[in-house]
Amino acid sequence: MRTYRLAILVSHPIQYFSPLYRRLAKQPGIDLTVYYCHQPKAESAFDPGFGRIVNWDVPLLDGHRYVVLPNIRKKASLDEFTGLINPSIVPELFRHRYDAIWLHGYNYVTHLLALMSARLTGTPVFYRSESTLTYDRVVRRSWMIRWLKPLLLRLLFRQVTAFLATGTMNADFYRYFGVAQNRIFLVPYTVDNDFFFDRVAKFQPNRNEIRAAMGITPDTVVFLFPAKLIPIKRPLAALEAYRLVRHPKKALLIAGDGELRDEMEKCVARGNIPGVHFLGFVNQSELPRIYAISDVLLRFDGATRGDWGLTVNEAMASGLAIIASDQIASVVDLVRPGENGFIAKYDDQHAFIQAMESIAENVDKCKNMGHRSIELIRAWSHDQCVQGALAALESYARQK
Repeated sequence: MRTYRLAILVSHPIQYFSPLYRRLAKQPGIDLTVYYCHQPKAESAFDPGFGRIVNWDVPLLDGHRYVVLPNIRKKASLDEFTGLINPSIVPELFRHRYDAIWLHGYNYVTHLLALMSARLTGTPVFYRSESTLTYDRVVRRSWMIRWLKPLLLRLLFRQVTAFLATGTMNADFYRYFGVAQNRIFLVPYTVDNDFFFDRVAKFQPNRNEIRAAMGITPDTVVFLFPAKLIPIKRPLAALEAYRLVRHPKKALLIAGDGELRDEMEKCVARGNIPGVHFLGFVNQSELPRIYAISDVLLRFDGATRGDWGLTVNEAMASGLAIIASDQIASVVDLVRPGENGFIAKYDDQHAFIQAMESIAENVDKCKNMGHRSIELIRAWSHDQCVQGALAALESYARQK
């Protein structure tokens, strides 16, 4: 069996990518090197959405070989095209002659440097992003951007050898811009399912005890809203829908922080809304405990710039039913309406309320949906990512 030397170029260590890199690194036939574009801050980083320093408590750099590329910008920025400029990617690609380089997006100068170097060295380029057509269809843009973007994307995509689709909506995006189906390989957007399977199972025996400490009874239907409390995530819409759900035994856990928290707390106090618990920022290792005492995930947000919605994956691996907006990319592949949850139109508040009431009124139905979520998510895992990556390598890797 041939061993493929694969390079991945990514901006910085990301908590959702690290488990995938560890899985790829373990795979026979893949010799992986990950290039990070600025000095990793694995212990902490300021998150503007949360408005605070976030200290991730899961390892981000373990289990895979990586190289930190020097950034010639004095201060790295993930918000500017010129925020990451790492010229050393050029000699790295010339020196090692990888069988393929995998790019995450086209957001920075370093991506263009890698593209040019790959072209000069004959290195196949694999491309993976979260992009969908949803955002462009609902967000108003200037005529210049609407005209230029398709031209630039088609030009960019001509330089790409294979596309690693995160899901159905992402594959549709590539096809819309002229990518042939035989160049698209499913490398699904995943979380570490086993982490949630195992950790949630450990908390399940103490589920009622944990709930009791929060004043939540065993027969209460617990809705979970895990997101930054910022306008684009629509936490106020979620709170209002919860208020209008006509069910006596309900609770809402809000796991997140952000600029709207004060306003939400005032709404709860002013409206005397019962059963609302503000948990603040919940770190990765603490999430399974919260999922273990919850029944239903709520995702009200929609047209963000390439939002897959990984909390849907996490919640399904934790055995929750799902109620989510139709503009979240993950629902197309992961939510089966009536089986493991409901999909509501982004701006249809009544549809969200109906879905919440339907689940709250039938405890057995809610439990069955949670079990179905676990069954469905087992087929959407890191193993499928590895299979897709290997298929792309076998089809398009550098010829010996």
